[in-house]
Amino acid sequence: MRLENVRLHQQADLYDIVMENGLIQSITPAGSDRTAPVDSIDANGRLALPPFVDPHVHLDTCLTAGEPVWNRSGTLFEGIQNWSEHKKTLTHDDVKSRASRALQWYIGQGVQHVRSHVDTTDPSLTALHALLELREEMRDLIDIQLVAFPQEGIPSFPNGKQLLEQAMQLGCDAVGGMPKQW
Repeated sequence: MRLENVRLHQQADLYDIVMENGLIQSITPAGSDRTAPVDSIDANGRLALPPFVDPHVHLDTCLTAGEPVWNRSGTLFEGIQNWSEHKKTLTHDDVKSRASRALQWYIGQGVQHVRSHVDTTDPSLTALHALLELREEMRDLIDIQLVAFPQEGIPSFPNGKQLLEQAMQLGCDAVGGMPKQW
């Protein structure tokens, strides 16, 4: 695939970008190396940008506002309390459907890399299983990094440490947390 006649950041000249298997193979002055027949798109002088990144999202909780109740105070404490109630009703399909919808929106806006925290204080790790599956299914469209996040704490949640370790063994990329006094 070749993008023809693109502008690069702070450059007045136009360039051609040749890509293969999703990776840039070459960037050359526009028209200087068009010997190989490849599919091409003429950018007509538009700017080529790197993909956008969202370094912190919670795909397991996305699109759940008002479930089970609205966060009337708007505080993090009430939000965590509401999530604690909502996660008791999570299903694999629900998490996957909501997260997939959110990821489609991301992709449509040029986001190619997402780092999502996923709550590991759920005894069955429902959301984690759904997001691991979705990460694999969408891998050609968007890069999803999963952060094992013990929302209700490691020592304060039954089997918190074991669930966190299990999340890492299942395929989380990192461990996240928050200070005790936030």
